[in-house]
Amino acid sequence: MQKIKQVKEVFSDYNTENEIKFAKINAIKLIKKVNVLEINLESEKYIEIKELWFFESFLKDRFQFSNVDIKIKYSDDVKIKPIEEEWENLICYMIHKYPLMRPMILLKSTIDIKKNVITVNMKIKGADFLKARKLDRELERVISNLFGFNYKINFVESINEEDEKKLLEKREQIQKHEIEQLLESIVKIEQVNEVKIEKEENNNEKREMVIDSSQNTGENEIEEEITPVIFGKNRDLKTKIIKVTDISPEDDMAAINGEILEGTIEEKELKSGKFLISFNVYDGTSTINCKIFVKPEEKAKIIARLSNAKGIKLEGKSGISNFTHEMEILANIIIETDGIKKQIRQDLAEEKRVELHMHTQMSQMDAMTSCTDLIKRAMKWGWKSIAITDHGVVQSFPEAHKLLGIDNNDMKVIYGVEAYLVPDSLPVVTNDKGQEIDTTYCVLDLETTGLSAKMDKITEIGVMKVKNGEVIDEFSELVNPQKHIPERVQEITHITDDMVIDKPKIEEIFPKLLDFIKGSVIVTHNTSFDVSFLKNIAKNLGYEFDYTYVDTLQLARNIYPELKKHKLGKIAEHLNIEVLVAHRALDDVDTTVKIFNEMMKELKKRGAKTVADIGIKSEDEKSKAEEYKRIEPYHAIILAQNYVGLKNLYKLVSLSHLQYFYKKPRILKSLYKKYSEGLILGSACEAGELYQAIELGRPDEEIEEIAASYDYLEIQPIGNNEFLVRNGKVKDDEALRNINRKIVELGEKLNKIVVATCDVHFMDPGDEIYRRILEAGQGYKDADNQAPLYLRTTNEMLEEFKYLGEEKAYEVVVTNTNKIADMCEKIFPISQEKCPPHIPGCEQTIKDIAYDKAHKLYGENLPEQVKTRLDKELDSIIKNGFSVMYIIAQKLVWKSNEDGYIVGSRGSVGSSFVANMTGITEVNSLPPHYRCPNCKYVDFTDYGYGNGFDLPDKKCPKCDTRLDKDGMDIPFETFLGFNRR
Repeated sequence: MQKIKQVKEVFSDYNTENEIKFAKINAIKLIKKVNVLEINLESEKYIEIKELWFFESFLKDRFQFSNVDIKIKYSDDVKIKPIEEEWENLICYMIHKYPLMRPMILLKSTIDIKKNVITVNMKIKGADFLKARKLDRELERVISNLFGFNYKINFVESINEEDEKKLLEKREQIQKHEIEQLLESIVKIEQVNEVKIEKEENNNEKREMVIDSSQNTGENEIEEEITPVIFGKNRDLKTKIIKVTDISPEDDMAAINGEILEGTIEEKELKSGKFLISFNVYDGTSTINCKIFVKPEEKAKIIARLSNAKGIKLEGKSGISNFTHEMEILANIIIETDGIKKQIRQDLAEEKRVELHMHTQMSQMDAMTSCTDLIKRAMKWGWKSIAITDHGVVQSFPEAHKLLGIDNNDMKVIYGVEAYLVPDSLPVVTNDKGQEIDTTYCVLDLETTGLSAKMDKITEIGVMKVKNGEVIDEFSELVNPQKHIPERVQEITHITDDMVIDKPKIEEIFPKLLDFIKGSVIVTHNTSFDVSFLKNIAKNLGYEFDYTYVDTLQLARNIYPELKKHKLGKIAEHLNIEVLVAHRALDDVDTTVKIFNEMMKELKKRGAKTVADIGIKSEDEKSKAEEYKRIEPYHAIILAQNYVGLKNLYKLVSLSHLQYFYKKPRILKSLYKKYSEGLILGSACEAGELYQAIELGRPDEEIEEIAASYDYLEIQPIGNNEFLVRNGKVKDDEALRNINRKIVELGEKLNKIVVATCDVHFMDPGDEIYRRILEAGQGYKDADNQAPLYLRTTNEMLEEFKYLGEEKAYEVVVTNTNKIADMCEKIFPISQEKCPPHIPGCEQTIKDIAYDKAHKLYGENLPEQVKTRLDKELDSIIKNGFSVMYIIAQKLVWKSNEDGYIVGSRGSVGSSFVANMTGITEVNSLPPHYRCPNCKYVDFTDYGYGNGFDLPDKKCPKCDTRLDKDGMDIPFETFLGFNRR
């Protein structure tokens, strides 16, 4: 059962210390049509109304919801404040939520509560106004949601003479102002009318010309003038058009200009006989539901015009819906327009690029656009090829195939996947030099300012020299990193800027470190991290750094596979080793030494005699089998070049889900190598092995080795990876450009094709809002900082990569992407053949079984009706390749019957006489007939019965045996659809 989470867990970025953060979320529902979020909370403490308002405001701003509706259920022991105490807060809440309630009407009101009725005494007039808009019912609903009380609201005006006098004076002022505005409007209307009269006279002249013309041609009917007005009076809008987002509940009228969202037009017949037509209008800022009431005779025409309209502008009465509690417009006029003017991006480049890294909606909870829409956009731009590379799956392939068919020559889809690639295992021992197991070990740990060996600096070095399990020497130094230590790092390591400001720099300490570790084997917990820093420093200072390394992290994974995590603290706890201080170099080294000694004892029991044996003897069948679960996967792009590659791609995806699924469908590197024929491997995005190695400052030889294992290398727009700058993993945008430059240099050095891709997750820049909502729902704290993962034109990509130089930018954007596309054949992901399974001799077997049963029932010489039907069906079944299906069904039914299970098929298979003769169905599809079980007499005479079981009982005229009655009269073609022969 899924755990019920608290508000603070689901909405972790909502900062509050109030009781609402501890409330449990029982249910969340998004009403997509009106963009309203409904939340059911359960709380063990009373939640102040203002807390609810702040939380609702956060959700509306955070996720761009039109409205948020909260319902609270309190525990039985919670003391709920009386309505009288909360009335003022409640009204403020209602005014914020529904501005139509207007502060001037309700803020000074008082209430009387008797039984289940709340009488609201209003100091000024407005009761009719509120009732007309059904805000009394809305207040009842909110009280029920927030307090759990069911009250009837009654608005009553209790106005004294002084208040009424003030109100009249205010009304006079308003009326005076309205009269002045009215006079100005009259002048404008007269001017407009003069123009209208001129237009009408011109129209009359045109009509007369049409009449004369029709008379000359012998036609007496006048063409009906086409008007842009779809609904309402033939006039223009009187109300100024505003954005949907600017419509206020305080406005009685609203006018908007937008487009009707496809699939939102609905109709409902009312008791009066009229029809209610509703639809959603989008104006580029938001969506609002609009409604009209039409006569039955007008309905079809209006719906047709609404459906075909490119755009509309409308005006009408705006207010809050009683059903959705959201703004809506009851339109009194709708005019057809050319639609919203959109900036449509076009790819105007003479030679187009190819997108080789694109996600569709099948990339679960990550990408936003359908495969169909993306391919159509590419075709509209004049592209000849595009790749589909969803995360771990190939579920968009059928959609692409259905869209393009087999005769399309305008677009070639490259079928691929963004795989979760995992090394089979990580080395325990690196750079073995043949040492004996009882050699000298230097157990080492570094504290640094961050994770990047190139960007970050060492702040502390701790080393313990170990011989035969005993610590024989120590080395411990704080290092001046010559840069600020981030606060988050200070919290973890407890090393501050003040502690290292007067300490030696790394160039002073490093030679001493080399002297200390000389001739020993280095032991670290997560070798790739520590050794990367040391190798980078050695290279910068001109030293060699050639040592054997033992990784206790990987060693622990092998020896203790039962542990879910293998951090030092977890391993120490498992071995009952006390850890006093963590994340200080020498303290962590002390823990590592104790753990290493315990593992060495186990390894010697297993027969380890050399340093190389540390890795070999640590592995067992269980640790090997579970290794893929413990290694973080890298992203990689796999593209199918041909049908061999497509088959191998399907094989890899299937195995990744069936045998190697752990949180994600993983593909082992050895598995990829086994099925790599016909496939191309790309280095993918920032989550790829190559990018991360460069980002983390791994040694150059390691980076080159990684790059060499890929068929082509990828670079992407720096906006895709700006989160690394925000997170402090890289310095700035220029550092991101340098990573791309490094990949380009690797391509040149290793003769690898380098391509520029977008890592597409949505179609256009504005679509990021939808992915923002999707990621926020999954708890991503940086969901509002969406990367620009949209499908870019050729020129947009050339502009993005101009820092590489014009020639190189063109190469990676256009030339090389087309090269990769040309390496891939045009293939179809779904076979055009039926591809049934094959059982040798099934065609003859099905004939033999059917005829044997027919002879048993109808005699040696089969009646014409029986033989003709059998031959006809068998001919169709065999020629259409369905013999094997019949044999499989026959074997299943017979085996089930042998095991004591009574089974049989009906439905469409009941139309097949062959199915009846082979025991697949008990339904005999021949015309109604008699047959003798003794002498095989058969009577197919038509007695006027549609079903053989309805025939009257009869005895055999030859042997006086009671005849069997059979036949349902079902033509074979009726259900199975084979051609008649």
